[in-house]
Order: sequence, then structure tokens, then C-alpha cells
Amino acid sequence: MSYTLLLYRWLSLFTDAYFLLKGEEIVDDDETDDEADIEEEVTLPDNPNLPHDFFDLIIIDECHRSIYGNWRKVLEYFDTARLIGLTATPIPETTAFFNYNTVVNYTLEQSIADGVNVECRTYRIKTRETEEGGAILEGQRTKVETRYTGEVKTVSNKETKTYTKEELNRSIINPAQIKLILSTYRDIVYTELFNDPPREPNMDYLPKTLIFALNENHATNIVNIAKEVFGRTDDRFVQKITYSAGDSNELIRQFRNDKDFRIAVTCTLVATGTDIKPLEVLIFMRDVASLPLYTQMKGRGVRTIGDEQLRNVTPNAISKDSFVLVDAVGVTEHQHTIPTLEGSENGTITLKELLERITHGNLPDNYLQRLAGTLSRLYNKADNAQREQFAHLAHDDMKELATRIYAALENGTLLPYNDINEPNNERKGLVSPITNHAEARKYILILAAGFVNTLMPGEDELIFKGFSTEEAQNDTEAFEQYCNEHCDDIEALRIIYNNQGEPITYAMLKDLENRLKMESSRFSPKQLWNSYAIISPDKVKRTSKKQEAEALTNLIQLVRFAYHQIERLESVYPSAKQFFNLWCGQKQGGITDKQREVMSRIVDYIASNGACTVRDLRMTDRTHSAQMISAFGNMQQADAALLSLFNFVVLRKTA
Repeated sequence: MSYTLLLYRWLSLFTDAYFLLKGEEIVDDDETDDEADIEEEVTLPDNPNLPHDFFDLIIIDECHRSIYGNWRKVLEYFDTARLIGLTATPIPETTAFFNYNTVVNYTLEQSIADGVNVECRTYRIKTRETEEGGAILEGQRTKVETRYTGEVKTVSNKETKTYTKEELNRSIINPAQIKLILSTYRDIVYTELFNDPPREPNMDYLPKTLIFALNENHATNIVNIAKEVFGRTDDRFVQKITYSAGDSNELIRQFRNDKDFRIAVTCTLVATGTDIKPLEVLIFMRDVASLPLYTQMKGRGVRTIGDEQLRNVTPNAISKDSFVLVDAVGVTEHQHTIPTLEGSENGTITLKELLERITHGNLPDNYLQRLAGTLSRLYNKADNAQREQFAHLAHDDMKELATRIYAALENGTLLPYNDINEPNNERKGLVSPITNHAEARKYILILAAGFVNTLMPGEDELIFKGFSTEEAQNDTEAFEQYCNEHCDDIEALRIIYNNQGEPITYAMLKDLENRLKMESSRFSPKQLWNSYAIISPDKVKRTSKKQEAEALTNLIQLVRFAYHQIERLESVYPSAKQFFNLWCGQKQGGITDKQREVMSRIVDYIASNGACTVRDLRMTDRTHSAQMISAFGNMQQADAALLSLFNFVVLRKTA
């Protein structure tokens, strides 16, 4: 008998496989976070409950993480099984593990074209503090939290300290910066982000929003300030989903399904592997360097959802055909790196353990070097008061102590370290200011853990808000290049490029639409329309109704705008009836009432779908096609009238 092990969540079911090997009961948990860190080293039992050839096939989800570290031992134990890895973010080490044998490569672009996922629109918010950092002035009062002890006290700053944008929300909390970002989002959510088509501006049904925070403390501040910004006193509208927030599985379920839970704030717990289809907005309030993690985080917004299913949790929504990434930190504006994940760092010890080992006489060169490096780093970060406090506790200067250790290591004056039971007196004397003073060791841990300074209240300034012009420029330039390169081999592009009034039919437009989808997911008519509106807002009229937004003839307008044949980009659908009346008037008695009546029933179709003939009408409505022939005398005259109407209503050729 053959068996397949499906590792559908790398932490959960690698653990399950481990339990199977030990013969223990498996506890079902289908929402385990796949960013969790496993601290304990996995040790396989001496007599595993399952033989090594028990499984024929192992399917590994999130394999960009699950083939590394301690849990790899589980895979190596089942050494006869074939392995299939699944991941949305493969890295070089991942493909190497599977001998570069890629079975299927399904790209995000393809999934968007297939309607499996939706595209992303980027909205940028820049504040002065976020872009440039700031300063805590002399005499300014701040709330200081000692991370190591959790002690919080209010102090008056003794000297002016500047801080960088990288320190913001790590060691410096400026409530004004958080409040400005959230209030800007509140003010633009219905006026700029979800105004096409317009959505009822009801804050009770704010689009489901996931905010990525830097750390637990930052997440707590965001939740508290969001309550103030959105005028909420309840604990449902905005909540943390972090390791300290209780039952994360239940919170995720509630965020996915409940109408009253609108904003979730997380660090990494909901960053990967979590499916929340109604999610329409991601707000990055933390930067991300890792390309796989950034891709996974963006992936939380791409999930498709049916219109009715969406309205079950967001009643004022219409449909989800894209999601919005609100970039408040510049995460979309720099290159991301691919980290090396292979192997583990089981040999690394904590600073607290290092100090304990040194105190007990464990003094190899690498321990001394790490201690000297830590002291040097802390000295450079510390202020004068903190340096003086260390000198008071250790009876030695932090910088001088680090320098002596470095010098002894570099000059080779130390006797070799043999064993913890040997005297090693010279080495012990070198670190005696640390080993002889417990309070000095504790203070090192306090300085290493750092402090969080919260400004009271702080200031910030909005310097930019808007959709990404760079992204829009790239999209429109790529679209125009595509149109120019294919003006001879795609029929719709050829006709529009030549601009001779030839009919552009529904079939031609669908062919063009499909080709654009295959070329790029960002070449959808709505995405291109939005991109042109960002670049040239004075030349683009946004669509306001669903029928108008979905008119296939919008493709004609986009291509004509790309070819610079028209100066303004606007849909022809809303004014179709008006131009039909002008067309009838231009005939000056050359059109009968009967002809006018049958043509009035086809004008909206032409304005939406392009040119048609009587034969085209016959395929959908034989009665109407017969009435056209009867009204105009023959098929040739009827087709000529239909082409004339197309040129007048769609191409606006009035002569």
C-alpha cells in the first residue's frame, strides 16, 4: 500500500509528521502561521513509529521555507519518497534543492489574466518624518520604555537628539506620524481609492484593510490611534492579529467574515499563507527588504471574490477587480533582496547566555570578539548619560574596555584558551569589569535591548499623497510601445492606426483585449485608464458607472489616445444617445421614423461593443435584423447605416 504525506502548512504538518514518527496524536490546526520561528531543535526518536519508506510521495507547501533548518530532518528520514514542492516565492536555494526540476511555473501575470487573482494599484503617502526622520529637542518631554525591563517613565530630554527614518517606529514613536498616515487614508479612501465606480462613503463598511506594522509596540500604537482617527470606542473595528493578541486563528476567521471588523494590524502573522478574500487594502507602515516576504505580503490582497460574497462582509462594495497597496514607507520604491535561508544557526547564542558563559570562565576568542563588538556598538548608540552609568557600574569605560579586548586579540598577546577548568587568568582579567559586576552585565542587556521614546505629542507634515506616477508612467509607456510594435499584425490596432473609418467589430476588440491580457496583467482597460488619469488628470475623464467602465469600445479610446489621435480620453458610451440624435439630425430628412426607431435600439450596443453588421445582429436577434433590412430596403443599405452610426458615435467622425 502507498501513502502520500501532504505538508500543506510547513510548520503545522511537519510537526504532524514529527508526531507520527513519535507515535503521538495529531492535533488539527488549519490556520498555523507559517512565519513562526521554531526554537527547539528537532530530534527524531531512536525508534520511529513509521518506517523510512512509509511514504511514496511528499507534497510540501510553502517549500521556500519548509525544506530548511531543523525540519529538514523529517524529509531526510523519509528518504525513498518523491518530493513535490509548492511555493509562490521560490529562491535559488529552493530550486537547487529540487535539482532545478520545475514542473509547472504559473506566474502572477498569468493568474490575473485568468481571473484567478486581481491586480494591484499603488497609492503613495509621504510625510516629513517618514521620509527624513526628525529630532527630540532639548527639554522636550518624552515617554521612555526600557525594553529589557518594561519600565516606563516620562523624562525631559537633556540634549537634542536627531533620529533617522529607519529609527522611526523602532526606537522612536511619533504618534503624529501614525495619526497623519491613518487620517490621510481615512480622507482619501472614498474620494480617491474607491471612487471609480463611486462607493457609498460609509466608514462602518470601510474596505477590509490590513496594516503591516514594524513590531508589537508599533502595532499597539496603530490600533490605539486608529480608534481615535475613525472615532471608534469599541474593540471590534480595529484589532491586532499578533502573537500576543490571543487566539490568532479565531481573529483571522473573524476578520475574514465579520462586518464589524474592518482593520487588522499585524507584524508577520498574517503576512504569508493566510487567505482573506474580502481584503481590499494593504497599508505598509513598515519597510521590507526580503523579496520573498514582500511578495508574500502583497499576495494577501490578490485573492478574488464573488460580488455577492464580497457584499456579505462589505455591503457598500460593488466588486473586487483590484486591490490597493497604500505605501506609507517607500516599500515599493527600492529593490528587494533574496535572502539565503539554507542551513540554520543553532550555534548562535543570545547575549544573555554569552555574558553568563563569560562570567563562568568560558573565554574562547570568538566570545571575546563578540563581547568587544557588542560594547563598541552600544557605546556608539549610547548617549553621555548612559556611558557614564556603565562606567559607574563596571568601574571602567565601555569604549576603552572594548579597545583592550580587540588589541589583545589582534596582537596575539593572549595565551591560547584551553578549557574552562584551566586558569586562563589573563583572559579573565581582561573581562573582569564585566564578570565582577552583575549590575554592569544587566545594564549591557538593557542597552542592547534598547529604549522606545514616545514623543508627547509630536509633529509631522504631509508632503505627498497620490497614486504612483512612476508606476503609471511605466504602464502607459509599455502600452504605447506595444501598440506601436503591433500596429500591422493586430487587426484592431491596424485599423485604428490607419484611421480611415474602417469598422472595428466586437470580435476584433475581444481579440485585442485577450492579446493585451496575455502581454501584461496591467494592460486591462481599467488599469490603463487609471494610469493615464494619474499622469494626465486634466485630459482624462474617469468612468463613473459600471456599464460605462466595462464598455469594450474603451479600448478604441485608449489606443487612439496612445496614438495621439485624440486629445482627451473619455468613454463614448455616456454620450451615445446624444450623438445618435445629432446623427439623425445630420441626415436632414434622409432618415425615416421607422429607420430612426430601429436604429435607436442598436446605438447602445454599438457604443459599448463596436461596429456590427446585419449578419451580426441576425446571430442574436433575427427579428431586429429583419426589421433593419425592411426599414432600409436591403442589407447593403442597412450595413452602410450601421457603419455610419459607428463612425459618428464611436469615432466621432461627423463629416
